[in-house]
Amino acid sequence: MSEFDYIIIGAGSSGSTLAAKLSADPSVRVLLLEAGRDDKHRWVQMPLGMGKLLTDPEFVWPFSTEPEPGLYDQTVYWPRGKLLGGSSSVNGMLFARGAAHRYDEWRDGNTPGWGFDELLPYFKAIENRVGGDGAWRGQSGGVTVSDVKNRDALSQGFFDACVGIGARANEDYNAEHFDGVGWLQYSIQNGVRWSASRAFLDPIKNRSNLEIQTHAQATRIELDGRTATGVHYLRSDEPTFATANREVLLCAGPIISPQLLELSGIGSGEILSAQGIDVIHELPGVGEHLTDHLQNRITYESKLPVTVNDIMNNPLRGALAGLQYLVRKDGLLARSVATVHALVRSDPELAHPDIKLQIMLTSGKDRYARSRAVGLDPFSGFNIGAFQLYPFSRGSVHIQSPDPTTPPRIHANYLSDPRDEETVLAGLKLARKVASQPALAKHIVREVRPGPEAGSDDALMDYARKTSQTSWHPISTCRMGRGQNDVVDHELRVHGIDKLRVVDSSIMPNMPSSNTNAPSIMIGAKAADLVLASAH
Repeated sequence: MSEFDYIIIGAGSSGSTLAAKLSADPSVRVLLLEAGRDDKHRWVQMPLGMGKLLTDPEFVWPFSTEPEPGLYDQTVYWPRGKLLGGSSSVNGMLFARGAAHRYDEWRDGNTPGWGFDELLPYFKAIENRVGGDGAWRGQSGGVTVSDVKNRDALSQGFFDACVGIGARANEDYNAEHFDGVGWLQYSIQNGVRWSASRAFLDPIKNRSNLEIQTHAQATRIELDGRTATGVHYLRSDEPTFATANREVLLCAGPIISPQLLELSGIGSGEILSAQGIDVIHELPGVGEHLTDHLQNRITYESKLPVTVNDIMNNPLRGALAGLQYLVRKDGLLARSVATVHALVRSDPELAHPDIKLQIMLTSGKDRYARSRAVGLDPFSGFNIGAFQLYPFSRGSVHIQSPDPTTPPRIHANYLSDPRDEETVLAGLKLARKVASQPALAKHIVREVRPGPEAGSDDALMDYARKTSQTSWHPISTCRMGRGQNDVVDHELRVHGIDKLRVVDSSIMPNMPSSNTNAPSIMIGAKAADLVLASAH
């Protein structure tokens, strides 16, 4: 059948959650479209397998930004998940809700219903956090939230060093307090990645009223006047159309969602006309306000052989790690490379932390170095990543062709706001300060990048501009709000269009967190209630 009540475009963090909740009503028919493949692959299931996924176009959309003036006109590689579960199937699996005051800013910015107290029930509903404080944590949701197993001495040294510079120890950054230094929490269950697809689609994939189609790339939303009535898509490259009797729900993420709106005639008239697309509805905020975390790294050689470098550079260690994973689902292959993070202040007078520091048990020329052939360091190495929690620079995502298979043009505009440059410098200096603390310094052989010769502010900024990369956290390209440059209202309905909502991280009015996956799942859960309330 090609007629449904709801059509959901995108089976990522938000779309998977939304599909599960809507299809719980057996009286409605739901179509879930995913442009990519299924998620049943060993590298998807193995947590450390993300290193294999992020550069493979079978699993990711290999997007890149336009030349970035703030980074010496370099382009930045921006992979996004292209399979069931979306980016939750290829990410670092860090589970972080975010800071309560940032959600309260959403609510106070004319988006009622989005304050932290109102969102806490949704955060609790999506997670299974065994042993957590029931006042703050959920224990019966789909996403298993687990801890670092076998806390290694290097990560413990980083933890203690952060305490040494004034960060408070935080046993659970997803509970009452977000700030401080804490061991990371993962969306991992028994050594297996627990993506949104695993959590929400696998248990309900046999529902007769839910149809999940992979290799189904949406190309345009059908509009009857200013009412969404269906979706055009390519299924295995064959043009296909499906009708939505109730609503079309756009969950394609912060890059594809604005692209699909523009391809459907919704957006800036100037941009659409330049591509020969009829303007159905002028909505200039589509594709604007793009925000991302720009990550900087200082890398070190370690005295302790507990890093990814050790198992990738030594065949015997690698074989033992593989055996450990196969037999016990344990060890380095069973977790993220990141183990501890610290949310700290660049200025003690600040009301809230503005910088994230994080230790990652790997070192190389960039974030994608997972073997000697592509830049992994030949020694035991780790890095301390640093980024500004709430960047000020804003970019855009816009179509550059009416062809839906042509990627949109991405301008991140990193470091275009001088306040971001100041915080980048502060973050790098704080990373070095942590590394100099006795608890961590005793495990360090030397600083490798940028090296002690980069001692001045100018040298550090030169290094940052040459080496900074995305943290894979783009948001806000279909921003929620009531202003003339906002795209959706507080119920996620596209302004001026009936029966069309956007449900993904593109609606975030600002960066709420150090990571975006848990908030994206929460958005899908809340959106389901909004949709059901409208239906009834």
